[in-house]
Amino acid sequence: MTGQVFPDLPQTPPPEPLTDALAQKEPSEALTPAQEMADALSAPEVETPDVSDSPFCRAMGLIAGGLAVTGVTLNFWNLDVLLPLVGTFCLLVGFRTLRRVNGFLRAGFTCACLRVLLLFVELGQNAAVLRETAAADMVSTALAFGSAAVQLVLLFCLWQGLLDMQRDAGITPPAAPAAGALLLWYILLYVAAALFASLSLLLGAYVVWYFYLVVRLKKLSKSMAAQGCAIKPIKERFSNHKLVGSLLTVLAVVIACGFLFFGSYRMDWTPKEASTDAQVIEAHERLLALGYPESELNDLSDEDLLTCLRAERVVIKECTGSAYINYSNKPQTNDAFHLTIVAVQRPFDRLFVACHFRWDDGVRFYGTESLAFEPHHDSNSWFAKEFSGRVLYDGPDGATYTAPYIDPGTDQVNLGSWYENCFRQLYCADASFPNDGTNQRGYVACALSNNIDEFTKFEGLFYYVHQNGRFQYPVKTARDYQDFNVNRPLLYNAPFERVQDYFVLFQNEDGVLNIH
Repeated sequence: MTGQVFPDLPQTPPPEPLTDALAQKEPSEALTPAQEMADALSAPEVETPDVSDSPFCRAMGLIAGGLAVTGVTLNFWNLDVLLPLVGTFCLLVGFRTLRRVNGFLRAGFTCACLRVLLLFVELGQNAAVLRETAAADMVSTALAFGSAAVQLVLLFCLWQGLLDMQRDAGITPPAAPAAGALLLWYILLYVAAALFASLSLLLGAYVVWYFYLVVRLKKLSKSMAAQGCAIKPIKERFSNHKLVGSLLTVLAVVIACGFLFFGSYRMDWTPKEASTDAQVIEAHERLLALGYPESELNDLSDEDLLTCLRAERVVIKECTGSAYINYSNKPQTNDAFHLTIVAVQRPFDRLFVACHFRWDDGVRFYGTESLAFEPHHDSNSWFAKEFSGRVLYDGPDGATYTAPYIDPGTDQVNLGSWYENCFRQLYCADASFPNDGTNQRGYVACALSNNIDEFTKFEGLFYYVHQNGRFQYPVKTARDYQDFNVNRPLLYNAPFERVQDYFVLFQNEDGVLNIH
């Protein structure tokens, strides 16, 4: 009866306990972190955009590379010419890409163009023979100061241009410490060079600092590109390859013109005229009678003939090319060069000494020639009173042409060896001969200030440097190779050869002047 008290009520099952429902939900909630981790691991990684190949980074890479190769000079394999040329082109192309970004980078492109112009002027100068004059020194100084000023302005424009790019991209605060530090580096370099003239003690650390700043500049460009600094690629009407190729063509033409038209000295050639002065004719006949070689005697100027007007004795020493040595102390095989030493004894035992040189027909002349003469007695004292001389050649028209030497005068050169330096005072003179003539020759003479009785013997050293080829860069003159201790790798590859000989004047037991 108890079970049928409420027969009309539906018989529903009792609700499940709350604890059971929570228990059913807990497993699914507990697996959620694991599922999220699995989904995260299986999801593709978010790719970081590569900015190193962006136009901005490529341009900054060219600028950094240009600064790297132009910051240090290497004086071998012509790298002192090639590296600045490559670096200047890198700077030009890099700033050309950035020139439309802002005004500072546009000004930097202008500075890069000025660098190209100044470098071309310098490289063009290196292909020409320039005399050491005040005007040439002024041009060289202006080029040096101009290049330094342009470099500083270029770095300042780069620094400020990068800061303006960061402001436009919303980067705060804008900072480009590597570019500013490079500007400071060059300022310190120029100040130290002006004050101390040498950075040997700090050179290594200074070079390391420079390349560190260049690397930091490269990293700065990648950081700026990642933060939104970018430039729009613009297709230039004149590509960078065509620009660089055109500039190299212009440079090649400039250097070729330097070789062809400015590779030698401008000589003041004039026809040689026969003297009509009675005393000159008398001196000529007297010297000829005493044994002065006629071909060499005809080359003497009227002034030198008058110096020997009352000559008493003539002694001669003939030399041939086989008696000479070249730079590497090997026998000189060029027998086309001839040297004749003539000493003239004058009244009161005074001397006049002339060194005559002559080239055989068929020898080619490509640039500059240089001779040096050192007279001294047994105590190694210099006592030449005055020097004279000139160069001559026979023209195709049969006339003889003569010209004075270029820059004659005393010069101090190093005639020592690898173990001992020996600086000597020499009388040096330069010349250039044409190839359309024959019998190219000349002489240098001096009248001694002492007489024979004041010394035991008198010695004379004669040196001659001949250019035997045209192609060299940078162009050097024969005077540059008068120094025995000139840079050896440069010397062996240079189109120059050097010959030398000496003579000794002395009196024998009978007091007669002799030459050996």
